[in-house]
Parts: sequence; C-alpha cells; structure tokens
Amino acid sequence: MSNIKIIVGLGNNIDNQFIGTRHNIGADYVINLAKKFNLKFKKNKKFGGYISNLILKNKNIILFIPNSFINYSGKSIFIVSNFYKIALQNILIVHDDLDFLPGIIRFKYNGSSGGHNGIKNIIKVFNGTSFYRLRIGIGHPKNKIEVNNFVLSKPTKIEQKTINFAIEYSINALLIFIQKNYNQAVKFLHTKT
Repeated sequence: MSNIKIIVGLGNNIDNQFIGTRHNIGADYVINLAKKFNLKFKKNKKFGGYISNLILKNKNIILFIPNSFINYSGKSIFIVSNFYKIALQNILIVHDDLDFLPGIIRFKYNGSSGGHNGIKNIIKVFNGTSFYRLRIGIGHPKNKIEVNNFVLSKPTKIEQKTINFAIEYSINALLIFIQKNYNQAVKFLHTKT
C-alpha cells in the first residue's frame, strides 16, 4: 500500500470564471475522482478550500482543492496538511503541465517545479520538493508570451476529449498507486498514455 494521505487538485478559485480552463485541470481531476466514488466536497474556510474523504481498503485519503489562485495554493495545502499531521512525502499534487501534449499524464516524485508557478509556491511554503505529482499534459502555445492566456483558456473540444479519456485511464493508475505502490502505478500509466 502507498503512503499517500492527501490528493490535491490545483486550480484557480474553482467557484469562478476559471472553471474548465487548462490551469484548472488538476482541480477537475480531483472532482472527477470524487464523482467516481460518489463523494461530495465541503467548503472549509479554515483550510481555504474544498475537502472530501476517500476511503479505499480501510485507508482514509483526503481530497483537497485549494480555493485560491493557483500561484498561492501552497498556504492552504500547508494548513490542511499541518492540521492532519501529513508529511510532505505523503502528498500527491495533481496539476497541468505545458511540457506534455494533451492526453499525456505522468507521475513524478521530487524535483523542480518545471516552471509551474503553483508548484513553485508549494516548494517555497513547504521548503522542500519531496512530494508526488501527477502531471496532466495541456500542450504549449509555442510562444512563451502567450502562455498566460493559454493556461487561462479552455482546451479545444478535441483536446478536452483526449484529456478526459486520459484522466479516466489515469484514475486507474492512481488507484494502483494507492492500493499497491508507486512503481506499479508508473509502469501502468507510463506505458499506456
């Protein structure tokens, strides 16, 4: 069994105009995971986000979506993890990734932010990089100047269909990670998408 105790979906203020944008794909992922198990989220002002609990094989895993701008999500993740006494290495962050095409999803443990400002903020707040990530490809606009507008816009219908299929498949990999281990989940996911 894995040691994941909290799964965090990154996004921008999920109760506003950013719903469905490329930058909110991490939050969308965790919402889809919750729906698969008929779970509901509750807004928690103390934590600064939405929280739910997933129980798999007698293991309780917190699902959390910060309700802040993605670039400042580290604070609320720190508050919830501190409250539940969850160490950094027991956290999985789900986020968008410009370096992968839509439909490509990859696990990662440790390492740099890869230029993702939300991940940069988490690293800064926790003063460490030893956490798991599930990176969901959104593609790249090819021009660095266009990145901000690109991540704050919605994927095309074809991209969204590809992303949705990959998310559904990667949820199976996530369950392997939770119920078995990281290496088996990586092998399953990285050979299929």
